[in-house]
Amino acid sequence: MTSRWDSLVSWHDDWRGLRVAVLGLDARGFAVADTLLELGADVTVLSPGGHTQDREELLSVIGGRLRLIPADSDAVSVLQAIEPEVAVVTADFGPRHPLVAAVRGETAVVSELELAWRLRDKVGEPAPWLLVTGGEGAGSTAHLAEAMLLAAGRRVMACGATEAGVPVLDAIRVPEGWECVVIAASGDDLHFATSVSAVAAACLSSEGQRGADSDLARVYTNAQVACVYNRDDEETMHMVEEAEVIEGCRAIGFGLGIPGPSDFGVVEGILCDRAFLEERHASALEFATVDLLGSAGLATGEGVARVLAAAALARSVGVPVSALNAALRGLGPALG
Repeated sequence: MTSRWDSLVSWHDDWRGLRVAVLGLDARGFAVADTLLELGADVTVLSPGGHTQDREELLSVIGGRLRLIPADSDAVSVLQAIEPEVAVVTADFGPRHPLVAAVRGETAVVSELELAWRLRDKVGEPAPWLLVTGGEGAGSTAHLAEAMLLAAGRRVMACGATEAGVPVLDAIRVPEGWECVVIAASGDDLHFATSVSAVAAACLSSEGQRGADSDLARVYTNAQVACVYNRDDEETMHMVEEAEVIEGCRAIGFGLGIPGPSDFGVVEGILCDRAFLEERHASALEFATVDLLGSAGLATGEGVARVLAAAALARSVGVPVSALNAALRGLGPALG
């Protein structure tokens, strides 16, 4: 990484003139370009095409440059000619993409997630982050956690790899600010995020990845309060065991069976919290039934698991059990 990038850790630092290559002009790529141009950076977007025409036109209006990189072009030379100090990758450019591989080591390569973490103080005291990863269910789990926080009266937004698809950078720039941000992240997002420190983080599925160095395992790095893992996917537990977390952070399991102390689980069709209560060795807090989840299409093993993971994230930031129940009673079919 360049020394200048290392020093840029706040919205209020001096980003002027920083040479940035943004790889991709999807919604996230445009949010990256828009944000950095607002900060005064020198931004060039490289796109393989397929982006919308209005996004291309808006990029020109706000002062960004676009370079198309068709498959038959020498994209590496195009990128190197920019001499970027930072390259920000989006969904079309994973860790093993040839363009990314060619510049790593010479250029700081980061994701929108890492950039958003550094810029999260734009509108005042940064909101705590809740992270969820591990498969297609991450987006709906983020929205479930969002619903639970909303039911508790919190100002919260779910963003990232969700059905709504709100870029994290768009969320953190909302002028009114948030009391919490819930983010669904992919393994590629996490691969290029090195300084994120979520209050609580959950991995729904290891997806065949193993070890603390896997991309999904990075969701737990520097977690502050809770590492939420899937008791029915043993590898997620190993990820937690090997993670470097903030002292005092707890491992919280979720699964479809009877919960042990520090777990969320199901007892005779009742969803229970045995993690966030003083008498967790002898009792549990009930917050829903499997039958209650039927109208939202969540009365399945996969659906119940997502609800349990979302509840664990919400409880980690003090959401009362009554709000969990209220949120689940108000669900529509979209979250299923």
